[in-house]
Amino acid sequence: MARFAITGGTGFVGSVLAAELRLLGHEVILATRGRHMLTDAQHWVEYDLQDAATITNVIEAKPDGIFHLAWSTTPGSAENDPSADAKTNLGGLLAIFQQISKTMPVPIVFVSSGGTVYGKAKTLPIPEDHPLEPLSIYGITKVAAEQYAANFRALHGLDVRVARLSNPFGASQSPAKLQGAASIFARHVVLGEPVTIWGDGSVVRDYIDIRDAAQALVAIMMKEPSQREGVPTYNVGSGEGVSLNELVKMIGVAADRTPNVSYVKGRSFDIPANILNITKLNEDTGWAPKAALEPAVNQMVATLKRNLT
Repeated sequence: MARFAITGGTGFVGSVLAAELRLLGHEVILATRGRHMLTDAQHWVEYDLQDAATITNVIEAKPDGIFHLAWSTTPGSAENDPSADAKTNLGGLLAIFQQISKTMPVPIVFVSSGGTVYGKAKTLPIPEDHPLEPLSIYGITKVAAEQYAANFRALHGLDVRVARLSNPFGASQSPAKLQGAASIFARHVVLGEPVTIWGDGSVVRDYIDIRDAAQALVAIMMKEPSQREGVPTYNVGSGEGVSLNELVKMIGVAADRTPNVSYVKGRSFDIPANILNITKLNEDTGWAPKAALEPAVNQMVATLKRNLT
């Protein structure tokens, strides 16, 4: 049994990752801004991206590895306040890198964005060595974080691994952040609410079931340290793409409802297509997604129908 700390441990990805680690017999420390809905039986420490001092709470927990998921913005909110996006997220990331490299050099899996760091795809599916040409502020900050990771690995030997996560979805994803098209659309359709699509719905994205995503993050953490130069970097996705129009139709069939869809002007930072090549992660760790999109969407919709109606 090992002990792992998860910053942002009460979020959508963090909570499922924590459950997956516990299933494997590991101890989990949830690093979060507050107890929230945690039970007394769950281990947690106070952690805040905006307060670098709280990283000492994570260090004192003596984890064998850290998953850094905490991120204060979404693609939309980052566009609205680029200064806060960089200041909070990069400041928090650097605090972790600095303190861990000085005190306890354990592996860190940093969750980046497979959907934004590449920009407009020159080839599909997108491999990890594709140029990084983000169009959005969110993507730019994630790329900067990856570059800091490379710097700390090269100069301080910090064992940072990067997971470029596509678009995870699941019934437990909160609608509060307005992030995650599959989960948000499913919730609206189940409740009979209108679905708003930016653009004409032709945008193609790579959607991955949240448990598959969590298992991929575990695989990256458990991989033996790499002796190769550069930060071990992996795409985490399904390797397949579907348009927003196709996704909404699929959700409608699962919910046995006709979605009420409206279209608004597309956003400048929304790229036409993003599908990740996941061959490298499969070859290095043996991981592969288990859930096909349609059955996973059907299960998500069924869960939402039980919980919301």
